[in-house]
Amino acid sequence: MDVVHRPGDPPGRPLRVRVGDEVVVALHGWPAYAWTPVEVVAGTMAVISAGTDDGTARARVRATGAGEAELRSTSSFSGDRFGPPTRLWRLLVHVEAP
Repeated sequence: MDVVHRPGDPPGRPLRVRVGDEVVVALHGWPAYAWTPVEVVAGTMAVISAGTDDGTARARVRATGAGEAELRSTSSFSGDRFGPPTRLWRLLVHVEAP
């Protein structure tokens, strides 16, 4: 399953996946904003790969057990330390047994 977020997109809806499924995330940045690598902050998913390139964060995560998980990344304005506030991207994932 692919999740793509572009500047100005509304927050994503929660996902439903099964144990063993993989989710591929792409968070597109914009000038002067760069995303941090996507992390699993809670729950039953594991990051397989994650990185950033030119402000865009990409990650592949796998559902490892039934339950709920939350994926997160933040984006900060790099042009001025007093500039616009940090933005938070988060996605709730419901993982069902196979």
